[in-house]
Amino acid sequence: MNGLQMAGIISDANSLAGQIKQLLLVGVLGCMYVGFVAVVWGQTKSVLKAAVAAIGGAVVMAIVANMTVLRDKVGEDLKNPGGTASSAAVRVVGHLDQLNGGRR
Repeated sequence: MNGLQMAGIISDANSLAGQIKQLLLVGVLGCMYVGFVAVVWGQTKSVLKAAVAAIGGAVVMAIVANMTVLRDKVGEDLKNPGGTASSAAVRVVGHLDQLNGGRR
């Protein structure tokens, strides 16, 4: 096998891995989401609880779908802890005794 054939095989394997990941994300996680909402509805017969389960499941699916973005963002924050988000200014206005007239 020459290098060009190996590159094609690697590209095909990467494509197949991406398709399997997408199938698991959409197929399996989607079925679990629908099943979770159906179980909550079946046990409680409450529209409100089923809606809360649907919203909670949607949040979990969004987190799983955006896991790489969250991982990269957390990695950047850990590498650079002194960024703009962590800087703050504190101003002391007065002591407690001055604010309440010296009473405890």
